[in-house]
This record gives sequence, C-alpha cells and structure tokens, in this order.
Amino acid sequence: MDNVAATSKMTRLYIATGFLYFVIGTILLAFSLSGIVAVDRDPIFILLLYGFVTQLIFGISYIFVPGVSRHGGANYKLIIIEYILLNAGIIAFESVAITGQKDAAVILGGLIVMIVAVLLHAVNIWRTIIGRKSRNMP
Repeated sequence: MDNVAATSKMTRLYIATGFLYFVIGTILLAFSLSGIVAVDRDPIFILLLYGFVTQLIFGISYIFVPGVSRHGGANYKLIIIEYILLNAGIIAFESVAITGQKDAAVILGGLIVMIVAVLLHAVNIWRTIIGRKSRNMP
C-alpha cells in the first residue's frame, strides 16, 4: 500500500471515529438532559469537541492540504501515532468523567497526549505544505 492509499485509509478512520464519538456524545447529552443518567456536561463537550470536531479536522486536512499545496502526502507513521494519542487522551478524559473519579494523573496524562497529538498533526501538515512537489500532481 502506497503512502497516499494509506493516508486515505487513515482519513476514513478519523472521520468514522469522529462520527462514532458524535453519536455517543449526543446520546450521553440526551440522557443527561433527560435525567436518565447523571453525567457532567464537561466530558460530553470534550467528547463532542475533541472526539468529533478535532477528528474531522484532522481527517479532512489530510485530504485537502496535499491537494491545495500540490505537495506529496503526509508522513503515514505520524498520522497513526497522532490518531492513537488523540484517542488515548479522549478515552482517558472520558473514563475519568464517566466513572466520577477525579484522578489528576489520568486527567493530566490525557491532556498531555492530546496536546502531543495536536502538535504532531500541526508538524505533519506543515511538512506537507512546505514539502516537495508530488510527481502525481501538475
């Protein structure tokens, strides 16, 4: 599998995961508003913001940036690492929030891995923008 096909696969994974988080967050919000479950709204909004919006932005940026900049695709290994870190951070936040445990180490760890994922994405996109011109693009 070449880098472009692999990146396309990760793009679809980002978007699918984002919509999964969107559905889960919407259901939790509906249950919380109706009083069926007592879940604080903060983890729901983290789930919707980082789980849905950020995953969509990450996924879609790997489609648009190489085409607009007319440069080759991003580093596939970095895409995998940032995907894993972003989701590990989201899951860490959600596990703390849903269980009601206020474990500072898990919260801090989740925050750190999400920040690292965002920074890796920025580096990967920046390298794609300034990178060498792809042979497949005019």
